[in-house]
Amino acid sequence: MARPRIQSKQFPSYCYRDKKSGSLYMMVPAAENKLQRRTYGKDVHRMMADWADIYGTSEQVGPLIGATMDKYLGVIARKREKGDLSPTTERDYQKYVSSLRPVWGNVRWSDFDAPGIFRWQEARGEQSVVQCNRELTVMSQLVKLAGKLNLIKDNPLRFIDRLKEKPRDRYVTDDEFAAVFMHANSAVRAAMFIASITGLRQGDILRLRRSDFTKDGGLLVPTRKTNQPLLFDASPGLQQAYEMGLSVRTFASLHWLVTEEGKQYTGDGFRSLWHRAMTNAQKASPLKRFTFNDLRAKAGSESRDWQILGHMDQKTFNRVYQRLPRKVAPTR
Repeated sequence: MARPRIQSKQFPSYCYRDKKSGSLYMMVPAAENKLQRRTYGKDVHRMMADWADIYGTSEQVGPLIGATMDKYLGVIARKREKGDLSPTTERDYQKYVSSLRPVWGNVRWSDFDAPGIFRWQEARGEQSVVQCNRELTVMSQLVKLAGKLNLIKDNPLRFIDRLKEKPRDRYVTDDEFAAVFMHANSAVRAAMFIASITGLRQGDILRLRRSDFTKDGGLLVPTRKTNQPLLFDASPGLQQAYEMGLSVRTFASLHWLVTEEGKQYTGDGFRSLWHRAMTNAQKASPLKRFTFNDLRAKAGSESRDWQILGHMDQKTFNRVYQRLPRKVAPTR
């Protein structure tokens, strides 16, 4: 009896990670019906794109949901390669697939039904409502892909409602902001400051270029998530933020914030710096932890213009990002 194949849950079939070196590799077809090893170093995106070309286009994906997950990973890798999907979003989808695979990977599409999905949703919702809904979104995309491949005739997800998410209500006070700011390095300080006055997302801040700051002291940002450019008027705060970013490094660069090697910060790298600053601040004072994204809500709550966060719908802004009490006048 052949031994089971050892594989990381986040990779599709024929894709591996070398235990000693950590290098990625894929087994690809060679002469005489044999397989040969193709190495990729740390470039997971290129490996997934090659997998989509070699294996992802095959109709023999099998009746198991796990096989469709493999093909789906190839599809999103191709979208990222074409620029239709950001690397961050691709990593999120890979994470959701990794969470779904232990439960659904060995289930046949013919056994994929509403009662089973409902039982999974109840159990997963007890752990995290938000993650459950995000994984349900990926599951919906898997069903669409299975339908295109004629692996499923009906969509049982039409009987499943999403769990109600409670909007986050954490408001960061000025004192709490200052407590973390004091223990952050110069790059995190600059990012915190500009987030608190513009409400920009972390990804958009890390992608900022010096040329995005206009000559008159304003800021033009091509936001990634909504594709809605935002033009901030010149202000003393923006000018101060710009200078803070320049002071992080002694050398010139295209991006506003760069590492010591002159490269743009990655999301994971910046999150590590943020985690360190928050941990040190909590050691120094009794501080309730908050996320970097809470600074976006702080900017929205303190601004007089609800459009500052780039939303086209004021209802979304009021429901999610307005975290200060509304001032109302008494009747008498």
